[in-house]
Amino acid sequence: MKLTPILRTTLGEQVASQLAGMISARKWKPGDKLPSELELRKTLHIGRSTLREALRSLSFVGLVVIRPGEGTYVSEGLNKPLHGVFSHGALRTREDVDDLFEARVTLESEQAALCAQRASAEDLQKMETLVLEMEKSKDQPSSDFASLDLKFHLAISDASRNRFLGRMYQSIHSLIKELMTKREYILGGHDETCLGHRKVLQALKQRNLQAARTAMREHLNGFSASYLREHLSDYISVDNGTAAEQDSPLPLLKSTPGTADASLAVKVTPMEVI
Repeated sequence: MKLTPILRTTLGEQVASQLAGMISARKWKPGDKLPSELELRKTLHIGRSTLREALRSLSFVGLVVIRPGEGTYVSEGLNKPLHGVFSHGALRTREDVDDLFEARVTLESEQAALCAQRASAEDLQKMETLVLEMEKSKDQPSSDFASLDLKFHLAISDASRNRFLGRMYQSIHSLIKELMTKREYILGGHDETCLGHRKVLQALKQRNLQAARTAMREHLNGFSASYLREHLSDYISVDNGTAAEQDSPLPLLKSTPGTADASLAVKVTPMEVI
């Protein structure tokens, strides 16, 4: 018999799991608005920060869309059961994304500079083809944009001709792929990405090391800023000295008309605050 690690989940993850399960079971269909924060907090017996952690997780993987001032809606793009999808992969918090982008900017900007110096004509032609394919597919509802995007960055890594930097890039390859896939599912449009790729490619073709380094850095920083601003910042508390008040649990109330959704109270299990 082999011992296996014990999996620990936060209260927010437990809430997210329940909500994801209800979406998967079609309790809420694509486009439906979820009950208000107050209703969910009353039914689940949790605090505000715990609920917002759960909603951020679901938004991050595209199960829901958070519209500040309006509420939270089930993503229109859902077409298959997605129970538990919020916990798939390693990128589940803002800190995860921040750390990955810092690593990418540090590594890929230098790889771009080396690529400008060392890439062959065939390497540059391959990158040109990938950029053209991305530009053609950027507005298609179902495309391979994320895959092409990853291939473009891999091509630059390979053409930098540094084995150790290449191995470092390969070590975070799966995380980059996960981020690109989630970004495409959640954000959609790719105009900014295509423009960034064009600028990087132009610098590479000009054999301008500094321009390639700068273009790659600006491309990645621009992506990072828009991604975090659109999907994580709105629900990260910035209040000082009110955390305890925000996360203090509300008493569990029986659902009645005018308060919480009665059908929700039947199906969602109250959380034990720990």
